Amino acid sequence: MGKCQKAALLLSEEELAELKKISNSMSCPHREVQRAKILCAYYKRESILSICKRVGLSHTAVYKCLDKALGMGWKAGLKDLPHSPKKPSITMEAKAWLISIACQKPKELGKAAEVWSQQSLANYAREHAEQAGHPSLNKAAKATVARILNSHHLKPHKVKYYLEKRDPDFEEKMYDVLMIYKEVALQETAANVYTVCVDEKPGVQAIENTTEDLLLGVLLHPLFRINTQK
Repeated sequence: MGKCQKAALLLSEEELAELKKISNSMSCPHREVQRAKILCAYYKRESILSICKRVGLSHTAVYKCLDKALGMGWKAGLKDLPHSPKKPSITMEAKAWLISIACQKPKELGKAAEVWSQQSLANYAREHAEQAGHPSLNKAAKATVARILNSHHLKPHKVKYYLEKRDPDFEEKMYDVLMIYKEVALQETAANVYTVCVDEKPGVQAIENTTEDLLLGVLLHPLFRINTQK
């Protein structure tokens, strides 16, 4: 390959000195040092093939650097062009829909589980997002669901309850239990003493909850309102 047919890179003595300084720098970003070497070699009218071998980059990378330098100045040739921000792939409405699902019990939506896991939410989203009008969640993975839930401090797989003291003899019974533990502690060195402790009443079976589950606090979140007001 012969010499490059592109226009010459015009530099003043001061600009060339600054460019050479950058090309030999040990503290500047490696990418800028490489591009400075490209521009210095091109200034001397070296061929593109020679420049590629010198810096160890492809023809495409070298030409991109030269095009920026020739079009916008040598300093622009050292930098990356600004990128426009990427449009969010998952819409706000889709996130609100997913949050509204997380705030419902799986049984209300035909599932057998008591609570949502991140994986089960992701599976539900992939199955129903298209029909609900949110195709951006068609390929929702567990990690995607986790990010959406975490951004709103939601943990639907962890259900919290409150404990209400209803037994008027609670304090007296509590005292009796604590005294048993105290006696065990005093007798732990005695011989032929056995203590049996159970944490539940073996003859009592829990049949149903005495109170309703607490809803997630996100019910008042703006995203939830967006979804429910449609």
